[in-house]
Amino acid sequence: MEEKYLKQIQRGAKCANFYDSSREVLTRLKQRTTLIENQSHALLFVEKSRYDFWRCYFYIQDIAKVNWAIFKEKALIAEIVVRNSKIEKWKSILTVFEKDGAFKIYDAYMRFAKELPEDTIKDIDYSNIQTSREEDLATIQQLIETNFNFYSDKIPSVDELKSLTKSTFLIKEKGEIVAFFITEKKGTTLEFRYWLVLEQYRGRRYGERLINRVLTHDPEIRRVTSWISQKNKSVILAHKKLGFKEDGLTNYILYRK
Repeated sequence: MEEKYLKQIQRGAKCANFYDSSREVLTRLKQRTTLIENQSHALLFVEKSRYDFWRCYFYIQDIAKVNWAIFKEKALIAEIVVRNSKIEKWKSILTVFEKDGAFKIYDAYMRFAKELPEDTIKDIDYSNIQTSREEDLATIQQLIETNFNFYSDKIPSVDELKSLTKSTFLIKEKGEIVAFFITEKKGTTLEFRYWLVLEQYRGRRYGERLINRVLTHDPEIRRVTSWISQKNKSVILAHKKLGFKEDGLTNYILYRK
């Protein structure tokens, strides 16, 4: 059975939303929480999330020949990252997902980026900012679940947060977390993941201090990226004021009940 899936993957795809190596994909397909639909012109599989939906991944050779009468009893989330310069090509694919697959566009996230100069490190007092420790992770995860969107924000597990402790920055008051900024380092690029200042602590410039700390903590970082919902106009404006610009990628979040 593995060889059958491998051959399907190695045929290549005109439409795909999963980019791990073939062997890594096969490992994912073996999980008990994964359901697979292997068709002559497509390989689709879904993975159970911790919430009330399954994440859908696909390798499609011919989208016109996909049988969409699959996983009907499951609520599905699928993501498609599109380069804006090729949006005309992808419009037709998104239309098929909507018309034939019964998906709806739930949201769209634009990627913003900022290049960092080599003299980014500054002599600023960040004594009230600390990196996370293992005992902080459950609280951080609960705050993310409470304040972010299950469907579009990919709520991390405690294990995933554990892998990000060195690039997670906190502000505490009386021992309690009141603000955090979580990032992920990928080579010389730093990706913003989650950031939050609890409502009752806003207006104290905690967000400003955290983002300045994030942008100056690692001399190896040369580029910073951030995915922002097109609906979140205030956050887009704040990023632009910091020198971020759209870099030409949009992530469409598709949902099917």
